[in-house]
Amino acid sequence: MKTLILALAMATVPLTPTLTPPALAWTPCDGGMECTTLTVPLDWQHPDGRKVTLAVGRLKATGPSQGTVLVNYGGPGAAGIEVMGGGILSPGSQPFDQLRQHMDIVTWDPRGYGLMGSRSTPVMDWSCLNSAPLHGMPQLPTSQAEFDQLAADVRTSADVCRQQDPALFDNMDTLTNAHDMEAIRRALGVAQLNLYMGSYGGVYGQTYADLYPNRVRTMVIDGSGDHSGDFDRSQDAIARDNVVRLQRFSSWCAADATCALHGQDVPKVVATALDDWSSKLAMTFRLVRGDRKDFPQLATDLAKAAAGDKSAFPHPSMVYPVSECHEWPTPRSFAALRATVARLGRIDPVLGAAGTMIPFTLACLDWPGPVDNPPRPLPVGLPPLLAVGSWGDFPATDRVVSRVPGSGSIYHDGAGHELYTTGNTCVIPLVDRYFLTGVPPKAVC
Repeated sequence: MKTLILALAMATVPLTPTLTPPALAWTPCDGGMECTTLTVPLDWQHPDGRKVTLAVGRLKATGPSQGTVLVNYGGPGAAGIEVMGGGILSPGSQPFDQLRQHMDIVTWDPRGYGLMGSRSTPVMDWSCLNSAPLHGMPQLPTSQAEFDQLAADVRTSADVCRQQDPALFDNMDTLTNAHDMEAIRRALGVAQLNLYMGSYGGVYGQTYADLYPNRVRTMVIDGSGDHSGDFDRSQDAIARDNVVRLQRFSSWCAADATCALHGQDVPKVVATALDDWSSKLAMTFRLVRGDRKDFPQLATDLAKAAAGDKSAFPHPSMVYPVSECHEWPTPRSFAALRATVARLGRIDPVLGAAGTMIPFTLACLDWPGPVDNPPRPLPVGLPPLLAVGSWGDFPATDRVVSRVPGSGSIYHDGAGHELYTTGNTCVIPLVDRYFLTGVPPKAVC
């Protein structure tokens, strides 16, 4: 494999030349990395105002550097230095081992979150969530009065945390992080970036590509959502994806006599046993993140739910939506929400809107600040991109890159999330080859 990568590095697609870098003060840090700090504006619309400090980490190329890969692990808010240096996603291995023979691998701790030992400053104190009235994923309102009460609860919850540092709270969104990415590029002194964007990092990548299309040489989107298509159509597509996922589980159950629901109408069991919004949402998570090896336990849990025990489908929680609420449209009224729920229910009669992003948008009703970074088409002229995903999270990721001519994909017919950084041995060399050559594969792993 090492020989293959060396040969690919000589391919005809040129790598971006490195410009003279500024004098960043790199010092040794976690996992053989070196770290530095970068001061950037708190509010990019007021660049001369208050500043924040970003912690930046690098796995420096072990050979002559032919480019830089900027890595974000999603979350949003995952501390890139701790994840990369500590091998959190892939214990005992480093997915970038081969690639860093030819390229610098750079990551950063996104501003404000303070998660997982983040070194960027300042950070929010998220213990404020303990006293907020909105906990976890909101339930579906059934009337205008409940819709209005939920909106009031969202605003109160946001204000509980926002009051400690309103300016920081208002500037932790993806649009701001995309500008931070550009500041990192400039500080590194490179003309273009190669982007590895995992999970919610894919939204960062799509936003960066929209703002700075000429600065993207390559981009891998690994297990992410679609932030470059019409929002309503994207939700329709997710609902259709869930129909396919449930059918896959149903087909397995019909063919395997050990299934606890063998011989039963599985979609009907799911629809009747999981008769509330939150348990259906929990079912969606299990279908997306699971695989055939997880199906026996899922069937057993559904059988218990049909008997009245839904404990295996608890009310799900979510990361506090300090970024997401700036990026996804929210229902403007109960009537609009009801129409959306009805539309998605016609596409997916079992899970309906509960299986889409609609529950997440309800956590953003009356959020302080506008939706200033809604989904929008990617610009014309981007280089070919690469989608990576397991059977559960591949469809939305592939929809993003399919809009860019010449793009490719790596599909894994199994479980997993962020396949490259979790050590999938089939995915890693294919991604490495794309970063080195700029030519995306079309492959199944």
